Amino acid sequence: MSAFFSMLLAKVTAVLEWIGALWVAVFVALWDLVKDGFAWQFEQMLKIAIAGIGSIDTSAVDAYAAQVGPLPAELLNILGLLGVGPAISIITAAIVIRLVLQLIPFVRLGS
Repeated sequence: MSAFFSMLLAKVTAVLEWIGALWVAVFVALWDLVKDGFAWQFEQMLKIAIAGIGSIDTSAVDAYAAQVGPLPAELLNILGLLGVGPAISIITAAIVIRLVLQLIPFVRLGS
């Protein structure tokens, strides 16, 4: 009789362990679904931003880039070593961010 109850207890324990593992798997799957949902929304926003940036006309910048060609190689090397290119891009990004922030109401930041 004792063997029967120990076998029954072992089966009930195994079923409860299986149900516990099932709940953990369901929770992990739902957590992954929520994370993927946020990642999908972020990806869609980035696609919109890429489409917006891609629609900007950069032909005027290309005209200035054509004028850089006649500069001597030594001067281009020194400008590259000084980091003039990244500095100009950082300054341009800061100006663009400031202009975009000026378009948002209540975010004038004192300027």
